[in-house]
Amino acid sequence: MRSLASACGAFAFFLPFLAQAMTISLPLTLNGRQLGNVPVSLSGMDVEAVSLESLKPVIGSRVSDHVWQAVAKADSDLVSLTALAEQGVEISFDPASLSLNASIQDSAQGKTNVNFGGGYRPFTPSESGTFSWLNNFNLSHDESWQQDDASRSTSLDWLTQINLGGAVGLNLTAANYFGVSNEEGKFRRGEITAFMDWPNLPLRAYAGDVQMETSGHMSTGSLGGISLGSAYKTLQPQREIGPENQQELILQEAADLQIVVNDQVIFSGWQEAGRFNLMNLPMANGANDIVVHISYLSGKKETRVFSQFYNSNLLKEGLINYAFSAGVPSTFSTDGVEYQNGWVAGGFVEYGLSAAVTVGMNGNIAQHGQLLGALATVGTEWGNLSARASVSRSKDDVVGNKISLNYESEIIGSGESASPNLRLSAEYADDFLSALWQDDQVATSYARYLANYRWTINDRWSLTLTGSYYEDGYDAEQTSFTSLVNWRHGNLTLGGGVNYYENDELAEPDTQYFLTLGWRWAHRDHGYNVSGSYNSQNNRARVDLGKSGIERVGSVGYRVQAEYDNDQDSESAQLSYTANRARVEAEVSRTNINADPSGASYSAILRGNTSIGFVDGKLGWGRATSGPFLIANLHPTLSGSSARLGTDQNDGYRAAATNIGGLMPLEFAYAERNVDINIPDAPLGYNWGESRLSFTPGAATGHAITLGSDNAYTVKGILVDSLGNPLSYLRGNLINAEYALPFFTNKQGRFFVQEAAPGTYRVEINDERYQTGQIEIPREQSSLIDVGIHQIACEETSCK
Repeated sequence: MRSLASACGAFAFFLPFLAQAMTISLPLTLNGRQLGNVPVSLSGMDVEAVSLESLKPVIGSRVSDHVWQAVAKADSDLVSLTALAEQGVEISFDPASLSLNASIQDSAQGKTNVNFGGGYRPFTPSESGTFSWLNNFNLSHDESWQQDDASRSTSLDWLTQINLGGAVGLNLTAANYFGVSNEEGKFRRGEITAFMDWPNLPLRAYAGDVQMETSGHMSTGSLGGISLGSAYKTLQPQREIGPENQQELILQEAADLQIVVNDQVIFSGWQEAGRFNLMNLPMANGANDIVVHISYLSGKKETRVFSQFYNSNLLKEGLINYAFSAGVPSTFSTDGVEYQNGWVAGGFVEYGLSAAVTVGMNGNIAQHGQLLGALATVGTEWGNLSARASVSRSKDDVVGNKISLNYESEIIGSGESASPNLRLSAEYADDFLSALWQDDQVATSYARYLANYRWTINDRWSLTLTGSYYEDGYDAEQTSFTSLVNWRHGNLTLGGGVNYYENDELAEPDTQYFLTLGWRWAHRDHGYNVSGSYNSQNNRARVDLGKSGIERVGSVGYRVQAEYDNDQDSESAQLSYTANRARVEAEVSRTNINADPSGASYSAILRGNTSIGFVDGKLGWGRATSGPFLIANLHPTLSGSSARLGTDQNDGYRAAATNIGGLMPLEFAYAERNVDINIPDAPLGYNWGESRLSFTPGAATGHAITLGSDNAYTVKGILVDSLGNPLSYLRGNLINAEYALPFFTNKQGRFFVQEAAPGTYRVEINDERYQTGQIEIPREQSSLIDVGIHQIACEETSCK
């Protein structure tokens, strides 16, 4: 308090001189953070103006360019605080701390571009095992009954993956299913697939049970055969391959952010206040959900939800996307994978002709005919237009065709989502066949037209209009139209609308009016959520109460749900628990169908999941889905301790390593993944190494680490000379046959050395006055070892 009073007194003393000099530099603070010093102009005890030339680099891009342009003066560098406040930048003077405090209104916030595309960097894999094997087991037991009829079944799913050679090696995945139903056992073989990746090309090649990748009007399907393709989304997930997208985010104060796109966390970390333009978020084709969880420095928490529509059919200029498949068709039945008679080969190629035009060709040839197609997507400032055209020819020489046109645009009423709110489509088919490997496929002929428009009137009101017309090859027609008005306030949504339906089988058009009611509340920190809904059209009511069981050890999740309509009613309850090595879940349900004379049916299900992994002979047990994974083992010096993997700021963790290795998924292949580690019960002074490890895994690679080592002791001691005087402020090294550990002494001659192992060390001082000494570090239970006082002899006459 005395120093503050003295400072204020000194400031008051110098005021007459400052009034003459007119300027003084004061520190400027924004959101509790000091940014730098800014010259100011004084009028008595008040700050009247600030230097514009000095203020701009201190605040930087936090303030919009239009503010700087509005306050700039040709004849003076000084800008008044009043002029800044009129533009949304408020600066106040605090005479007690002799500082400036700034705040920036939304209208004055500068926009900072945050590019999540960031350009493609060639993939460099982190070190992984040469042989890794992951096994995932799902066990389920089901009891069902209705009146006197009862049944039971037990199943075990064994999903396995093997990697040979690391990220550029061979990967193998397989699925096997064992089941016992009413005391009858059965085994089913699932899909078995081998694949290799070349992410920097990019190219992925499959063999075995594969999925046909399609484009245009091609039908998808399963094959026993081969497949290869560019697979950009998988092999180069951070590469921007399509048109740019962006979403604006405004933070009033510094906050901890988590940005989630389509249920995938793409950013988690601390961010200063400001206006940000999030660019090139990883989007899927169609509607995308963007959720931003915000924990402000002040303690306030907020969740913002955005939606964007993205057309991934547009490629960047010069980019080629392709895929090719060949083999025999397959199905998955009660007997597992079965291969059908016939064969098929086909694929597609798409090319970014320019930033606004993408063209492509596709087709296949099969046992029962051929298909050839073309497509084009054009992006303009008025919207995106996509066209697809295909021709099919059957084994009976019947030629069919199909044409599709789609248009989407952002027009009046699109709101702040920056996504198209008008969509129109038309499709025409005449004797068209798309799955020409099936000998029983029936050709289709029809004309169909669809339209959808959503008008966001304001924050609370919105209007949705949807219409369709369909005419089949026999001139049968049907027309439908839906209009829905929604009102939102907080967690409550109230809607009303009308459905109109007409077809040739109805004597009169069917018109139905309906009301909808929805309410939802969620607590982000604890995961609780409650919701209810009602729709008068089918008299359906639903209530839902639950808590999400997050993937953290010790988390509990539950859900209770009840649903009722004119035809049936049902209730269910679910409870889950996530342990370190396994996850268990129990569910009970009741369903009553009014038309069923047997009455209500009941079921009770118990499920469990666990995983076992191997990496170059090291074992891990825990929970991990298919994909890259991590095994962590403890060094013998940490015997009895527990290492937590994937820790968060709330002390939660994904897995733990004890006397058995811990196992956790790395989740995202070909992208950087950070894993935070903590060993809360490590011996005092123990140094287990880095607390954050970074991995860049391949598609199915296993990564193994050992936490701790013999070099985990922290050693302290005191060095003195022959006369007992401390060796103050000197550098030196503890040296053994393998390495040297540097140290530095303080005024009392005390030193500390980390990452030391038990043994005998030579002490060398970086001063020619002192001879070499010796220190013995004993093996003890404590990792903080005091080796006491050690005398270092002086060269003759050096210490006198």
